[in-house]
Amino acid sequence: MNKVSYYFPEAGLADMAEMRRLIEETAVSLHANQDALTELLLAANEALTNIIVHGYQSQPGPIEIEIVTEGTALIVHLYDRAPLFDPTAVPPPDTTLPLEQRQPGGLGVHMMRQFTNQLQYRIRPAGGNELILVKQCG
Repeated sequence: MNKVSYYFPEAGLADMAEMRRLIEETAVSLHANQDALTELLLAANEALTNIIVHGYQSQPGPIEIEIVTEGTALIVHLYDRAPLFDPTAVPPPDTTLPLEQRQPGGLGVHMMRQFTNQLQYRIRPAGGNELILVKQCG
């Protein structure tokens, strides 16, 4: 098992490119295949955007990114101190409805589910959120 961590004490939208770059470079160094990496980056981007925009209300806030390999799985842990929110409890959108009949929102969580093999959520013992994105890369 390999593990790498990055900490952004005051993460904001301006840090998104750097966070994506670090996830991508770390995943490449851990030998993730390109298709899996692309999907994982899309899911992580959506999760990080949601933390900053919705969790922190577009204000700077701490985010820690931990990237772990376990066997052929690449696992991204996202830790934040935003108000508690469990994205795994968000019901899947009804994508069969015409656009004008759909409720706004919810597609970001849907994308996270579609682009990962597993999406997990935990409340951290000291408070805050932990979102876990698991992607099989082999």
